[in-house]
Amino acid sequence: MDQAAEAFGVLVGGGVARRELDRGGGRMLRWVEAGSGTPVLLEAGATSPALSFAAVFRELAAGHRVIAYDRAGYGVSDPAPLSVGLQVDDLVALLEEVGPAVLVGHSWGGLLAQMATWERPDLIRGLVLLDPSHESYWDGFDLIPRADRTRPPASDPRYQETVDGARELAQDIARSVPDDQVDLIAACQSYLQSDEQLFTCLDEFPMILDSVGELRERRERGVWTGLPVVLLTATKGRPPEWTPRVIAAQEQLATESNGRHQVVPESGHYLQIDVPELVIACIREVGT
Repeated sequence: MDQAAEAFGVLVGGGVARRELDRGGGRMLRWVEAGSGTPVLLEAGATSPALSFAAVFRELAAGHRVIAYDRAGYGVSDPAPLSVGLQVDDLVALLEEVGPAVLVGHSWGGLLAQMATWERPDLIRGLVLLDPSHESYWDGFDLIPRADRTRPPASDPRYQETVDGARELAQDIARSVPDDQVDLIAACQSYLQSDEQLFTCLDEFPMILDSVGELRERRERGVWTGLPVVLLTATKGRPPEWTPRVIAAQEQLATESNGRHQVVPESGHYLQIDVPELVIACIREVGT
């Protein structure tokens, strides 16, 4: 049962298609799409389901070809050993399949979107970055071991925190799209049903921390080519001591990319949940 595809289908009143792309050796990268017109590709944050874009997906499907995909190991996409290179290459391959597209990236997905743009700007119509991650945020962080795959994921010390966080996020997603006909909480929980899904969720942040040097090198090599870029930075719920650091990093990114930066004090980190109408307006801004 494909609960995510069913949920997206109910949200847009049908017409949702499940697509897949063979990434070699039969490993499939899968996504849901609806609508027609300018493609808009939605890239979720670390440990987040594609359904975090439910409210945005619903509204965009009326006038765009909107695409929400699962990174390797998430949702219904086949698992693979996690690395920055794998995730960037998968994103570029998907853009080759569906683009050129407006690329929307949230959090870690926002950093992946930047790296894909540096590699293949010809596949990007415009970029919308929602509270995007920056490698400088993790300077001084201790590395976290990846999960021990010889033991059940429930034995990992981060397991309960991960499951509880996913449950809270699912509730927020459901509140963002009040609709008695769709059970978004159950659809979100389908992202943590198998051991492989759980291991992927447990391993993504440790992989990111282990790759800070690579991320810094990729940024140093990255070239912006004049594509339209909008950055949204949330401040609600963020520790006060972190806010100036985050805003400074995003201001620098806006300068480098010749993009527009907007601070959104009324939103928490998940702007696509808290202020979907603003996110949609920004997508239309860069896509016209």
